[in-house]
Amino acid sequence: MERSAFRVSLLINQIVFAPWPSLGARETPDSEMKYKLIKYGIQLCSLAACTAFATSWECEILPPEQRIEYDAQSGAKIIFVTTRKAADTNLYFHDRCFLWDNKMLLFLSDRFGRPEIMACLLETGELVRLNPQDEPAAHPLASLKGDRLYVTREKRIYQWQLEISTKSKTVVKITEEKLADIPGEQKSGLAENSDATLLAFAYSIDDDDYIDLYDIKSAHVRTIARLDFRIDHLQFHRQRPDVLSFSRSYGSDWAPLDANEPRHARFWFLSLNSRLPVPAFYQVPGELATHECWWVNDQITFIGGHHRVGDREEGHVKVLDIRTGDIRIIGAGAWWEEGTASQLAQVNWWHASGSPDGKWVAADNWHGIIALFNAKTTEKKILTTGHRIYGGGAHPHVGWDLQGEMVEFTSNKLGNPDVCIGVVPKEW
Repeated sequence: MERSAFRVSLLINQIVFAPWPSLGARETPDSEMKYKLIKYGIQLCSLAACTAFATSWECEILPPEQRIEYDAQSGAKIIFVTTRKAADTNLYFHDRCFLWDNKMLLFLSDRFGRPEIMACLLETGELVRLNPQDEPAAHPLASLKGDRLYVTREKRIYQWQLEISTKSKTVVKITEEKLADIPGEQKSGLAENSDATLLAFAYSIDDDDYIDLYDIKSAHVRTIARLDFRIDHLQFHRQRPDVLSFSRSYGSDWAPLDANEPRHARFWFLSLNSRLPVPAFYQVPGELATHECWWVNDQITFIGGHHRVGDREEGHVKVLDIRTGDIRIIGAGAWWEEGTASQLAQVNWWHASGSPDGKWVAADNWHGIIALFNAKTTEKKILTTGHRIYGGGAHPHVGWDLQGEMVEFTSNKLGNPDVCIGVVPKEW
């Protein structure tokens, strides 16, 4: 184990995992936490007026354009879901992009002259233009339950209920229902909890950032946090419906080298019961912590390192056990003083996400290498390479399907950003 952050771990267990019945404001139990807890309270508002009516439309269906290759080294099947001369990218690596039954993959595209939400029907390879042509939406998130997703548009949150038929002729129909207003400038994407009963969203008003919850059943909104620092990367725990995480924005994911500077804590946890934000751990001077993503068994993956000179950086794939505070390296990067930025970027990592079955952690880097690390042995398997040129191109942002059988990422291999699927070889 790399480090046991016992003191912070104790707080996490007391605050995040212990249900506190009181719903009033609380003082921080640790004076070193540099934030205020301002006016916590459950602010409930009926949204009957917000959900007065629903609109529907039939989506445009586009023919398949996929291309299949087999990686020269691993033999893994690589499916280029899109191949058109446009910028087609997958969703951010910790945002769920597969519908509950793994039959539809969401992605973003500018092929119509503006950013839009699209999808691929994996059964047929057909592409679906989900957006209504008059008002494009953003921040899509597939729900864990049913053929539905959530989007935002003009400071509002909507549910898109899908009707999908591929029997004789492919038809996809969407019924849109407004769920809630976003009171300020939206921060991060939407997050759905593990039992699909709540949506979380974040926004800024003046100098404060807020986290609100929308209750799917009651259609009520409550504010659960008001913070005097900027946040991003809002996520729910993958198994616990009452635990959130978010990142704190400092301007850099590297902690300052000067020990006299305020300490950095990149990611934080928030229990819906206690409503007290606590840091996962404080970074030591000069430490990198970035791109966190919930995994299984109360673990969260992230990229961390301790060496940086200019644009030369070290980045290991790490796993934090939030019950113990232990951090271990599951996917090793590397550092040597003579290495150039390009050479180091080829053997270090930048995004990572764990498979839902707990067997693998996938990682990508600046050279477009996609690797899988065995959760038990940390053995590295290179799934596919050549999907980005160092210094240019969209990032892969590697994520998983809902069964742990394939990863999704963005590839620049064909000359423009395309959405790809990499199938994990069964013999692995």
